[in-house]
Amino acid sequence: MDLKDNNKVAIVTGGNKGVGRGIVYSLVKAGIKVCICYNSSEDFALETLKKANEIFDNHAFLYKCDVSARDNVKAMAEETFRRFGKIDILVNNAALQPNLPVGFYDTEMFKKIWDVNIGGYFLCLQECLPYLKQSDCARVINITSIHAKRPSVFDAGYSMTKNAIKMFTREAAIELAKYKITVNYIILGACHIERKTNLPNSGMFNLRMPEKARTKTSFPLGRIAVPKDVGDLIVYLSGKESEIITGTGIRIDGGSVLL
Repeated sequence: MDLKDNNKVAIVTGGNKGVGRGIVYSLVKAGIKVCICYNSSEDFALETLKKANEIFDNHAFLYKCDVSARDNVKAMAEETFRRFGKIDILVNNAALQPNLPVGFYDTEMFKKIWDVNIGGYFLCLQECLPYLKQSDCARVINITSIHAKRPSVFDAGYSMTKNAIKMFTREAAIELAKYKITVNYIILGACHIERKTNLPNSGMFNLRMPEKARTKTSFPLGRIAVPKDVGDLIVYLSGKESEIITGTGIRIDGGSVLL
């Protein structure tokens, strides 16, 4: 899909690395201008910005933002509008995954994942909403996880927040339909990304699934996802062709949940 004539503008939270980085690249390749929101790992952010502007010059900028802080989010939306004159697409991707068993969560970590994984999505939508209402093709896309659908042996806190995003999406889809704003979510399974760099770990779990677990029998299509898979779906959901799709979850997991 080529959106180069549509002059669209997106905000991608957690856009500096991992899945967010793939989303940024796909959007920029489609001609969409992007605010790359990040809150840590500045080296990754600078790498992402460099490549994004190699793909399409002057189509991306970095903005350091704590999505759990309303003043940060409000300033980010204002700066995106100041630079590009509009906001058409909000991709809520920034999230924390501590990979901790229940007994290892303290009050501070529990509050932190709630404030970022749920509060961040909520605040970003609230602060971008006045701009999205002005768009003739407004889209909100929330990234959630297969952990919201299928229990795992670790991280009940993370899984809980990801399941909450599903209902947040559905409620917002109903409420915002009168403005022709669609709101959807992507259910992401195992995805090949770099190691997490900014969270403590109990030492009991590897932050990435062992390669031996990523087998053809575990994934009927024979591979796990890559960030580009997510980005390309978001490009489709950002276009006119998807205007009838709202309140919907689309799974990207190589069919693993079917087994």
